[in-house]
Amino acid sequence: MADTSPAGAPKGASASMTDRLRTTPLAAYAALTFPMGGLGLPITVYLPPLYATDVGLGLSLVGFLFMITRIFDVITDPIMGVIIDHYPTRWGRRRHWIALSVPILLISAIFIYFPPVGAGGAYLLTWMLVLYVGYTMLTIAHQSWGAELSADYAERNRIYGWREVAIILGMVSVLGLPAVLEITAGADAFGKVGAMGWFLIITLPITAIAAVLLVPDHVTKVKTGQSLELKEGLRILFTNWSMGRIVAADMFTALATGIIGSSYLFLARFVWELPQYSSIMLLGYFVLGFAGMPFWMWLAKRMSKHRALCVALIWSIVAQLVYLIPGPGDFALALFATFFLGFAFGAGPFLLRSMMADVCDKDRLETGQNRTALLYAMLTTTAKVGAAISVGMTYPLLAWVGFDPATGSENSAQALDGLRLIFALLPILFLAAAIALIWNYPIDHAAQAEIRRKLAEMHAADKALAED
Repeated sequence: MADTSPAGAPKGASASMTDRLRTTPLAAYAALTFPMGGLGLPITVYLPPLYATDVGLGLSLVGFLFMITRIFDVITDPIMGVIIDHYPTRWGRRRHWIALSVPILLISAIFIYFPPVGAGGAYLLTWMLVLYVGYTMLTIAHQSWGAELSADYAERNRIYGWREVAIILGMVSVLGLPAVLEITAGADAFGKVGAMGWFLIITLPITAIAAVLLVPDHVTKVKTGQSLELKEGLRILFTNWSMGRIVAADMFTALATGIIGSSYLFLARFVWELPQYSSIMLLGYFVLGFAGMPFWMWLAKRMSKHRALCVALIWSIVAQLVYLIPGPGDFALALFATFFLGFAFGAGPFLLRSMMADVCDKDRLETGQNRTALLYAMLTTTAKVGAAISVGMTYPLLAWVGFDPATGSENSAQALDGLRLIFALLPILFLAAAIALIWNYPIDHAAQAEIRRKLAEMHAADKALAED
């Protein structure tokens, strides 16, 4: 059969790996991120307050444990990336890792989302570590899979853009559960988090089966003799400036998002005095994020990916300043601020992952190896560390300013002002740092086209040598 690979595609790419991915495999690929809304959102927004207050572990201990479990990924992510790159099967390079991650996630979710009252720190630590092993396996395999579905600069925006759309849709669905429960059943925190757990348990197997059956997965022979791969991957992180800027920017944006997510419920309850509307407002935040995705995908097509990302980050900075305005009972202003910030929510994650796919091409050109999973492992590592540090940073800061989230506690005006300032201003520092890193990013459409041209020449040379 003739080779129908796009220019710059890895040697031996299958006919399915064209510049534009067909709708059915794209939908199946993106849909797998739908249940991830039942993982990422509760871990950042609902689980820390649940374990800190309702389970009774306290702010400082919960902040410390969540930071430890995320930093655990610093070790597991690069190792998982190397393993995923080096152990393909007759199924392909990625899909068997997706299948393996599902039972790990389902078992750990049962314990994490349905904790008994009085569960200790060891309980939370143990099952969060197990959960992250499965989550790491799923996310690295899935993200690296997307980079191999097309070699085209703009098409990667489409692939990762729709991936982000599915994530946001999952978040909206997850948030809809506690919002409905608040109105109809008066559910407590355990009931809300439990509903999110059921969402994950039901949707993950269904979408994983669809991805395994419908998304093309390219089978390649893995080069041997790479015992120093992990060390080489760490060297890349510190010497490949294009990659370093992406992973640092991703960590800074994760820090900002984590600070916002881990303290939003406190802001709504104690500063705005609108706890009954907190889930509804968060639901609106993600609905606006969903609605905004076509705009950011269009903007990335009109200009380069990195400049579109900078526009989104500047938008978020302005939105954070708006949060300084609402006071007690200001539902309309609080809702406007939440919607304003939510519109740019999905831009950063999908653009940074699309940019990383271009870095993977550059790395393949320089090394002759396909280390896509390893490079995406670096990205997921820094993102998770940023999210973890955000909780470990925010909760002790809230305690330092005298804020107490316990039910029935009286917080001083100074403590509430501290909560408002931490929520509104601290994320701006990290968003500004991300802009500084990305503003003059070197791999634009023209640079990526040149990389693809050189990869095509390398492919042709390899093919000629093989035929001699």
